[in-house]
Amino acid sequence: MRILLLLPPIIVLLPTLVILITSHRTIKRQRPSPLREKYITLITRLLSRDEPININAYSTRSRMALAEAIYIVVSHTYGSDSAPLRRVAEQFHLYRFLMRRIRLSHGVQRARLLMIMSALPPYHYSTEHFARYTHSQDSNIRISAICLTLTINSTLAIRSIAMLEYTLSSYDIARIVALLRRGILPIAYEPLLASGNRNLRMLGLAIVRTFGIEIAERRLHDLILTESDNALVREAIYTLASLSRPLHHARIREKVDQMTATERKSLCRHLSAEGYSLPAVRRLFSEEESNYAEILINSYKRTLVHTTTIA
Repeated sequence: MRILLLLPPIIVLLPTLVILITSHRTIKRQRPSPLREKYITLITRLLSRDEPININAYSTRSRMALAEAIYIVVSHTYGSDSAPLRRVAEQFHLYRFLMRRIRLSHGVQRARLLMIMSALPPYHYSTEHFARYTHSQDSNIRISAICLTLTINSTLAIRSIAMLEYTLSSYDIARIVALLRRGILPIAYEPLLASGNRNLRMLGLAIVRTFGIEIAERRLHDLILTESDNALVREAIYTLASLSRPLHHARIREKVDQMTATERKSLCRHLSAEGYSLPAVRRLFSEEESNYAEILINSYKRTLVHTTTIA
């Protein structure tokens, strides 16, 4: 049975929206822009009520601020109607504006522009327009271009990722999962976990872990049993832990035994933070490691007691 991740149409509408979203990692390096903040407020009103808004964005500066505002708002919402944004983007020719700037830019600036364009509703461009950027030597340009091509043609998402000639980093995977959160890519996790492609398997694990898909437990055990890639096995174990599933199976204990001391200590800390009991931890680790976990578990308990007392 295939489960599609279909997120309900919800838009984030908080009184402090402008303050929160202007702190986004990519935009925050720039000086605060009153014009961009004004556009953020207007775009938020447009998406929440679909009411006419008074925007004037015909200069280079104002178009850039408007494009950034759309990116920031879209990055913090999901399932919202794209039609109003398309009308705004077409009215002020943002597609042509960004395409030209992407061609003329380099490095971080090009990656940033590709990322901003990925927030606009898909236009008549094909993925071929951006194919060369997905093979860039610059990893930031690469992942921004990949995300943009996925938004242009989400039906080819799995094929596009499988065709990549390099391994996606954890950051790259997180960027793709962010598209899922926005409801752009309805991807079934089961074919990903069963795929022979490493990037797809890593994406499948990230999806299960991010969305807490408990019915994937059997698939995770199958991956641990059959996978020869130690990094993927570790990710599968961490994913099971994020679902709070039992880890006492013999095969899992065997895989944990094969980890390096550093990897085992990291997993020990993770299980302690995830709320696993000391007996459960002792089934996986040596006495020394279990004693280390006991200190951590007791420290978390003291923190909880202290917090409850204060409350």
